[in-house]
Amino acid sequence: MNRVMKVHSEVPFGHQLFVSLYLKDLHLNAVVKHDRMEMHYLAWETVRKQTNPFFQKGTGFEGYLVGHCSDAEAALEEILQINQDILDAIARMYRFEYGFRSRLMKTLVKEANDSEAIQIWSAYFGAELGKLRARILSDNEAQAFRLDTYRIVSTLPTMKYDAVDDDIFQNYAIGTDSEIEYGKLAISIGMLPAHQQDAWLVADNIGEFGHPLIRHLLLHDPDGC
Repeated sequence: MNRVMKVHSEVPFGHQLFVSLYLKDLHLNAVVKHDRMEMHYLAWETVRKQTNPFFQKGTGFEGYLVGHCSDAEAALEEILQINQDILDAIARMYRFEYGFRSRLMKTLVKEANDSEAIQIWSAYFGAELGKLRARILSDNEAQAFRLDTYRIVSTLPTMKYDAVDDDIFQNYAIGTDSEIEYGKLAISIGMLPAHQQDAWLVADNIGEFGHPLIRHLLLHDPDGC
């Protein structure tokens, strides 16, 4: 029997998105699309919070590691490497732009609402997912996990949004078709050595830049956020 967990929270960068809609004289309902992008996000959140194969609460990347990593420790190392590669790519691209790299990290953890940084994190996240999806095409175990995740997502209601007090809030559900398994690894940033903590910050936060409302607004008007 499917179980669901309901989520009520602020949309990532909800205030900034509200201001963007106001300045462009758009209503919230005009930009909401219940499409494949929304399903991808619900699948990501379902894996991150409910059906994670390795961790009590993960990052969302774990679904792409089924069949590739034998245990939680191996999955953690893979996730850290994936996200360190993203950081390294950013460091090469913006080699001498130390101020902008600082803005990127502050935007990542929502200490800043930098429009350009939001777009860049969204682009790197999309590119990484493209590589991971290509990698699992020949992995039957990973494909089975992916299909099962989307089977669960297909039973969930669509995401709902409300504009309240110059902010945007979301209501959605994520689900699982089995009891939550205990004994999975619990990860916190404090468990990691200092040189791996930035990679974990990326892993733990970059999925929000795939939020459908952010992606639709960015695609609708790249300068709009």
